[in-house]
Amino acid sequence: MIVRSGHIVFPKKVRYKDLARVLPDLMKLFLKESGQTPEDEALVRILIRTNVADLAANRKPEGYNRDNKLRLIFPIRKGGEVCLYIYRSSRSEEVARITEAISALLRHRGLPHKLEWDKMVLYHYKERRARRQEAPAPNA
Repeated sequence: MIVRSGHIVFPKKVRYKDLARVLPDLMKLFLKESGQTPEDEALVRILIRTNVADLAANRKPEGYNRDNKLRLIFPIRKGGEVCLYIYRSSRSEEVARITEAISALLRHRGLPHKLEWDKMVLYHYKERRARRQEAPAPNA
C-alpha cells in the first residue's frame, strides 16, 4: 500500500498516560524501521525521556517531529481521541510498513486501536485543488 500517512486511533477510554509504558519500545521501533536512529544514543534517551514524561503527566507528547523523511506525530483531534500518525511528505510503502509494525507492537502490548490511512485534511485539500487545476478549461 502506498500512502502518505498512517494513523493509529485509540478508543476514547485510552489516555496519553496509558501509552507511557509502550513509548520507549514504540519510539525505538519507529527510529530503527525508518532508518533515522541518531548516532548519539544520548539523543534517543533524551527524546524518549521527554516524551514519556509528557505521557506520564497525561499530556500530548512531541513525538518525533524532526526535519527528516518520516515523522511520528501526536495530533490534537476533535472529540479528544488519543492518536498518533506516521507521516511522509510523499507517498511511500514505507509509511504503511512502519505503521503496521507499530500497530503490531501495540496489539502485542494490549492497547486497542484502529488504523486509518491518508486522513490529513491539508493534503486532501491540496490534491483536490491540483485536480481542479489539471482539468481542461471548458470551451467558450
